[in-house]
Amino acid sequence: MLTTDLEIKLVPNVGAAWQTVALENTYSDAIVVCKHNLVSSASPSATTRIRNVTATSFQLRLQQFENSSIVPTSNVHCVIADEGAYNSGGLKYEARKVVSDGTSGLSVPGGWGIVNNENVTSAITQTYANPHVVGQVMSFNDANASVFWNYDCETRGNGAFFSGQADGICVGKHIGQINGTRANETLGYIVLEAGSATVNDISFTTAVGADTGAGVGNSPPYNYSVSGDYDIGVVEQQGEDGGQGGWAILYGSNPLPNNSVQWAIEEEIVAGDTSRSHTTENVAYWLFDNNQAPTLAAQKTVTEYSGNSSPYMIPGSEAVYTISVENTGSGPVDDDSLFLTDRLPDALGFFTGDFNDGGPGTDMVAFQSTDSGLTFTQATDLGFSDSATAPANMSQCNYIPTDTYDTGVTYICFAPQGEFSEGTITPSSYSLSFRARVE
Repeated sequence: MLTTDLEIKLVPNVGAAWQTVALENTYSDAIVVCKHNLVSSASPSATTRIRNVTATSFQLRLQQFENSSIVPTSNVHCVIADEGAYNSGGLKYEARKVVSDGTSGLSVPGGWGIVNNENVTSAITQTYANPHVVGQVMSFNDANASVFWNYDCETRGNGAFFSGQADGICVGKHIGQINGTRANETLGYIVLEAGSATVNDISFTTAVGADTGAGVGNSPPYNYSVSGDYDIGVVEQQGEDGGQGGWAILYGSNPLPNNSVQWAIEEEIVAGDTSRSHTTENVAYWLFDNNQAPTLAAQKTVTEYSGNSSPYMIPGSEAVYTISVENTGSGPVDDDSLFLTDRLPDALGFFTGDFNDGGPGTDMVAFQSTDSGLTFTQATDLGFSDSATAPANMSQCNYIPTDTYDTGVTYICFAPQGEFSEGTITPSSYSLSFRARVE
């Protein structure tokens, strides 16, 4: 997650079956752009299909033209943004969508002309010095595939904003060399200012590469040199030089090696020239180096129990211990991986009754969460040990307290469940409180 309005996803092993992709952010109107990684030209042609975009998820699959489920199993790289314009921390972009009611292609009436595309120049609200665009057919109204494309509204070989923002942006969906049409589809597109920066520990670079490279049927991969070692990215063909209809994909077993992005131009293999060869094209890229990692800190505090009869910690008085854990890093902690032990001081008996004495809840330990994403269930996530040494995992926390104030407890074990959320965009912490009596 870069910001509360933008995140990246690497979805592994996507095939012909629909799968639901859960999002970290909650979006008012999510714009989703996904590109797959073709490992080898021996694999069939495919494109990403998207449907059922909600505030917290979307569905994703790969598909051939026409509606073929014979597809490679590929990793898919995605960028998700809330619709709107953003400019902060060196990251300037805007995410928009439009309904495409025309279909472009070599053999359709109107071909690649404006009649089949949407002029969205007036929808762009920010001023850009060096803009380009990435996009996606973001609905599944037609079972047969189509792919996003863009140009400057004048010449099909010129990508959007070819000579600057004044050149404009037209977007559409195309079907290559197939003679047909498609149902109306929603197009999502993101206009980007070229540049590099770091946001929330994620460095990125975005630009349009030179008019080089060629198709999957030529001699891929084709390479742009970049400065950095990136691990998630999307690419987008800018304009349509070839006329047969193509789209940019990530290519090779490692499409993002150090200081490089590797790509190729894919084509449909249903009609016309099915060799998957293609002329040179300009390809835009938006690449991310995910440096996010958790940073955990724990603090233990002790206070006198409010029900004590004496202001001093004498035998019979109780102490309230609170352990607070915070994630101040930009990355989450893996699901169900937390395990925490606390050594109970000698001469104290752990209180096995209701921590709140009839207040909310009846557990021995009070759990509180501040946007941590964690849950805590006493029956499964709380344990005890009577060992002289700290237990290594919950299976070693198998002592069962018997007394109301049990002096046999030496270690208390906690295992909150779930993914501990990152803590730089929003605070993320939890606390565990319990009581013990001076014996």
